Amino acid sequence: MSAPAIPALGPWPEIAAPPTTEDRCANGLRLLALNRPGAPLVEVRLSVPFGSTKPRHLARAWLLAETALSGTAETGRIGLAERIGDLGAPLRAEVDHDQILFCGTVLADAYEDLLAVLVEVVTSATYPDEEVRAERARLVPRLTAARSQAGVRAREILHRHLYGEHPYGASLPTGPEVDEVTPEDLRALHAERVVPDHAVLVLVGALDPDEAVATAGRLFAGWRRGGAAVPPPPALPPEAPAGASRLFHRPGSVQSSIRIGGPAVRRDDPLFPALQLANLIYGGYFSSRLVANIREDKGYTYTPRSRILHNVAGSTLVIEADVATEVTAPALLEMWYELGRLSTLRPSAEELDNVRQYAVGTLAMSVATRAGLATSLVTLLGVGLDLEWIRGHPARLAAVTASDIYHVGVHLLAPKLLAAVVIGDATRCEEPLQAFGPWEVE
Repeated sequence: MSAPAIPALGPWPEIAAPPTTEDRCANGLRLLALNRPGAPLVEVRLSVPFGSTKPRHLARAWLLAETALSGTAETGRIGLAERIGDLGAPLRAEVDHDQILFCGTVLADAYEDLLAVLVEVVTSATYPDEEVRAERARLVPRLTAARSQAGVRAREILHRHLYGEHPYGASLPTGPEVDEVTPEDLRALHAERVVPDHAVLVLVGALDPDEAVATAGRLFAGWRRGGAAVPPPPALPPEAPAGASRLFHRPGSVQSSIRIGGPAVRRDDPLFPALQLANLIYGGYFSSRLVANIREDKGYTYTPRSRILHNVAGSTLVIEADVATEVTAPALLEMWYELGRLSTLRPSAEELDNVRQYAVGTLAMSVATRAGLATSLVTLLGVGLDLEWIRGHPARLAAVTASDIYHVGVHLLAPKLLAAVVIGDATRCEEPLQAFGPWEVE
């Protein structure tokens, strides 16, 4: 008995434009509210630009995010936690090189109360001495534990290799840097940088957009501008360190962490749709060439992948694989080989159509929930894009041809344009790696 035929894929899902209201407060805060019916919930996202080139900024930023909800001028830590708990609204602060992001979810009839808590935090967080000391003591061993993982260390080394002295070159603060941060440092940083200038507030859920924007504008009107202009992020290095490869010795390691990276293009670049699909073909999803080669065929690893990381200052392609030490060089050879195939041969129509369908489907899924839509929007708004970029992206993906894939393969993904780092036992893998040219060993 023959197997049933697999039905053809249906039409691409259209990404709807929900009722939306947008405004900007006199203090510079941008407001965006979208009605997303369903469960009576509202997603809250507040993004504040937070990049800096100042020494030790990353350590201060991490500790600030960990202690921002530790108390305000009006409410102590316990009282603040009780207020948030009474709303049944998880509220957290996250930080990266570009922003501090406050995220919360609350019942629709209580979102104004959650916004009031958030206003109190951004306008009068106090960073109590005992709370900062306690969090500092917790953060240092967490960083030490993270750096003991080869994958984390490899990512850190790659970023330093690609970005050098740029702020993106440090992916984690060090323990000594964190130990030096004082409560006074955090209060000064908050006063300087937790300001509404160019900040974005997004509300998504069962709400009236006009009413929500009016409410948010009223509540945040007292949030005062900073005393100095928010600095733009410095430009990324124009290209990866050409021809430079580094091997970092990890004595006794039974596994090598391979990382390859280089410049990519931003989401609004005309080449981005083709690069996105080329990345999927290479290693961006489970049916990619890299997975088929070094996982399914050769069994070198369970974890190969490639991805495009987007930051305010620019975008980066990162390729990752963790392999047994004895197959470090063979695995790296296949990773370069698959990059070479992209820059010398055009993909088949079937392969291109498969990744196109995958890209459109995952885009639709990423904004299908309130949380996904709120996070996607606050991210895009931070780099000058919006919901219309999301709605128009399927058409841009549809226009990509095999020749476009070949073009980005030659000009963005060719092996000569990328840099590699390996962290592993150099006594066992350095000699075979010399087949790829000289390696700097540290």
